[in-house]
Amino acid sequence: MAEDFYNLLGVARNASEAEIKTAYRKLAMKYHPDRNPGNKEAEDKFRKINSAYEVLSDPKKRQIYEQYGEAGVSGAGGFPGGGGGFGGAGGNVNVNDVFGDIFEQFFGEAGGGGRRRGPRRGADMKYEVEIDLNDAFHGKNFPLSFDRVEACPSCHGTGARNGSGMKRCATCRGQGRVQFSQGFFSMTQTCPDCGGEGQRVESPCPACRGAGRVRKHATLTVKIPPGIYDVATLRIGEAGEAGGRGAAAGDLYVLVRVKTDPRFERTEDDLKVGVNLDITQAALGATIHVPTIDGDPTSIRVPPGTQHGATLRVRDHGMPKLHGRGRGDLLVHIRVTVPQELTAQQKELLEAFAQALHEHDQPAAEKVKPEPGVFKKIFGKE
Repeated sequence: MAEDFYNLLGVARNASEAEIKTAYRKLAMKYHPDRNPGNKEAEDKFRKINSAYEVLSDPKKRQIYEQYGEAGVSGAGGFPGGGGGFGGAGGNVNVNDVFGDIFEQFFGEAGGGGRRRGPRRGADMKYEVEIDLNDAFHGKNFPLSFDRVEACPSCHGTGARNGSGMKRCATCRGQGRVQFSQGFFSMTQTCPDCGGEGQRVESPCPACRGAGRVRKHATLTVKIPPGIYDVATLRIGEAGEAGGRGAAAGDLYVLVRVKTDPRFERTEDDLKVGVNLDITQAALGATIHVPTIDGDPTSIRVPPGTQHGATLRVRDHGMPKLHGRGRGDLLVHIRVTVPQELTAQQKELLEAFAQALHEHDQPAAEKVKPEPGVFKKIFGKE
């Protein structure tokens, strides 16, 4: 008794075309003779699953098979599905149809049918520039100088001598692809003679030898916008290498590096600057001048009792916002400094201040009244 085609492929009778194709592909890879040399059982299994797939993958043959069985599609007994039978290892299975997506995944254009590739887009290029923080603040037009492949000026990128044209590639007969067989598989690949274009230059241009492109030195200017970040990348469309025979050029990607600044530390759009205060300014408060990225210092008020490590925020004195309006802030980091050397008078005044500061911590009998005029000397009042 003949085996059921659905059972051979391990699918249900209502299986979709995609399910049948997937099941066949797994079995074909498992029982292929190249994977099982000398194994007659595997060879017989391979022949059967190919026969089953040849029928079930064809909607008309599948319908006849479900009505009349194997005899209906083999042409035996006068049934309407007459064909060439199931002899041979592969039957009439289209390998590119079954395995084409695998070939595309692993070999790109080398597998499956596919269309002619044609002229290829030019390669992208990368260029790195370095600017300082002031340039990042104001923005800058930065000149670039580099070598790249450009369209040949003699033939305007066609690769053909003036007055001549293109002719069909004899190797692939204009298809851009050639087919070759290896065991069970029949695969296609890009034509090595025309590069997939399907045509070749009849009379090559002497300047570029038919390539249509030449290497030249290029200069251009890139506009770096205000507020640019470190390691930001700018894209200049079609400023890369020229494409083949009129195809689009690649893009130029400019990587911008922003050097560190000795005055400011940057965090996104904010700038941080350190300012030193003496102990009297921190204790009593003071108006001080702080540097800005604009170039002119700005005045800020330090409140009384400001502690070491405190941060004061000056609105809208940071970097321009690259993707929006306005600016970041200037963050003023306070460092309270302690004098390392004191005169006798300064030491006396500080000792008196310390005694007054801690007089509530001393027992009543130990309290000492400070010398008259000491607080006036320090604070300007009794």
